[in-house]
Amino acid sequence: MKAKTGIVSALLVLGVFAIWVAVGRKTAAEVVFPVENGACWFSRRVVHPLKEAMVRPRLAAENRRLLEQNAHLRMALADRDALKAENARLRRALEFSERSRGEWIAAPVLSRGGTLGLGDVLRLGKGSSAGIRKGAAVAVPEGLVGRVSEVSPHTAEVRLITDPEIKVACEVETDGGPVAAFCIFSGGRIMHLKRDLVLPPRAKIITSGLGEVYPRGITVGFLAQETHEDETQLEQEGVVAPAVDFPALEDVFIHREE
Repeated sequence: MKAKTGIVSALLVLGVFAIWVAVGRKTAAEVVFPVENGACWFSRRVVHPLKEAMVRPRLAAENRRLLEQNAHLRMALADRDALKAENARLRRALEFSERSRGEWIAAPVLSRGGTLGLGDVLRLGKGSSAGIRKGAAVAVPEGLVGRVSEVSPHTAEVRLITDPEIKVACEVETDGGPVAAFCIFSGGRIMHLKRDLVLPPRAKIITSGLGEVYPRGITVGFLAQETHEDETQLEQEGVVAPAVDFPALEDVFIHREE
């Protein structure tokens, strides 16, 4: 009896196996699908977010560290560039002082606009106690800045050459050297040029030394466009681009006769 039962069980197992083989893998895959789908959902919705939550603080800390390091590097580069620019500026200032006639007194720019906050004015940190006098010429290595208009014991105010009230006796310099072209610079223009004079583009305008206010040879600016006849049609005039970047001035030199 037991032998018959064993034979029946074996036949039943073999039958089930035969049916599984006959049905194929599709049915088996459908049977396993709920388990695999659940495992996939758990991995994506639980395991991965937990891993990201654990890694995120470390990545954020690393990102902050890199940002701080980058900021330090930028600061170091900025300091280096500023130092190089300052060295170059001081070197030009020293060369300017050595090659110019008379004595040039260095003075820091305290503010722009003067005491009353007006335009075309610089307020300097040196005055009569340092030998500064009203009417003195003011320049930098790049060119002419203006003229001292007011003086106190420790400050001075400078009218820039962009002020129409400032008039500078000039001459035109080309690649071949100075030419016989005298003119007056005022308010960004040169006037009283000879009618038949032909000037090259970007002709250099320098102080002529006439009038004994501005030493000769200081660059005023460069011709910005072709000259044209003035209102009288007897002379020429033209626009001049100043040689000095006035908003960038930090220090200037004030001329004092020896």
